[in-house]
Amino acid sequence: IVLHPMEVDVCNLLKQVSIEHVEKFGELGLELRWNLPEEKVILMLDNQKTFRIFENLFNNIQKYAMPGSRVYVSVKKSAAETGETVEVILKNMSANELNFDTEEITERFVRGDVSRNTEGSGLGLAIARSFIEAQGGKFRIEVDGDLFKAVIVFKTV
Repeated sequence: IVLHPMEVDVCNLLKQVSIEHVEKFGELGLELRWNLPEEKVILMLDNQKTFRIFENLFNNIQKYAMPGSRVYVSVKKSAAETGETVEVILKNMSANELNFDTEEITERFVRGDVSRNTEGSGLGLAIARSFIEAQGGKFRIEVDGDLFKAVIVFKTV
C-alpha cells in the first residue's frame, strides 16, 4: 500500500462521505446522529485511503443497518500514557442477528450475514482494516446484542 500522507480533517472527511449516502440513508429511514468536537481534528493520513475506509464503513451500514434506526458517528480526542489519540466510532443497530466472530469479520471474504442475502464480496471491512493499520491505526469491531460498532483509533503526531 503506497501512502501519500497529508493533513486531513477527519470530521470534514466523514461528513463528505456521509453526503454521498444521504439519499440511500433517507430511503432506508436511517438517521445520522453526529457527536463531533467543535474544533478541527487534523491527522497526517492518506486522504484517499481514509476516504475509502469511511466509504466502506458507510456502505456496511447501508447494507446491514435496521431500517428506520439511528446511526451514530462520533470523533473524540483523548490523551493516554502512550500519547494523544483520535477515536472514530460508527454505531448502528443491525437488521439481522449478529452471530459472527468480531476478529474474523475483518478478514478477507468473510461476511457477517450468514444467509448471504445481500450483495457484497466481504472485502469492505478487510480493506478498511488494512488501510487503517497501514497508517499506524488500530481497528476493532464490537458487538453488543444487535449493536454493531466499528472503532478506529489513530495516534496524533
